[in-house]
Amino acid sequence: MTEPVSAPVPAPSTGIDRAIVAISKVLSVGFALSVLVTIYDVACDLFATPTLWAYDVVTTAIAVAFLIGGSYAMQRREHIRITALFDRYPKRVQMLFEMIGTVLTVVYLAAFAWFAWKMAALAVESWEVSGSAWRQPTPVIVKVSMFIGVVLLILQAISNLRADWSALRRS
Repeated sequence: MTEPVSAPVPAPSTGIDRAIVAISKVLSVGFALSVLVTIYDVACDLFATPTLWAYDVVTTAIAVAFLIGGSYAMQRREHIRITALFDRYPKRVQMLFEMIGTVLTVVYLAAFAWFAWKMAALAVESWEVSGSAWRQPTPVIVKVSMFIGVVLLILQAISNLRADWSALRRS
C-alpha cells in the first residue's frame, strides 16, 4: 500500500484556509456551550424548574457548528475516504482521483448551495420560528448557516483543488 495523498493535518496555507480554521475554532465553543446548557437543563429538571429554551439553544448551537465545521474537516483533509482501492494506486494517480472527486464535489455543492440559498431566503423572509413555546428562530439560523457552510465548503474545495494541482505539477 502507498501512503495517503496528503499529510494528515496540512497547515493552513491560503487565506481561505486560515479563515476557515479561525471560524471553526470560534464555532467549536458551540459544543462547549451545548454541554453547559444541557447540564444546566438537567439540574433544573432535578429541582422541578424545567427550561423552555435549553433544547432550542443546544440544537441551534450544534447544528451551526456542524454545518459550518464541515469545511474545517475538508481543510484538514480529514473527510471520510474509502481507501480499499484508492491506496493501491501510485501517488500521482491518487492525486488525480482526489482532483476528480473535488471537481465532482464542487458541482454537487454548487447545486446544494442554490437550494440552500432558496431555503434560507424563504426562512428569513417569513421569519420562520421553531414550534416550541419559546419560538426561537432556529430554522432561520440553521438554514442561513447551511448556506454559509456550503459556500465555505465550495471555497475550501477550490483551495484544495488548487493545492492538489500545484502538487501534481511538481511531482
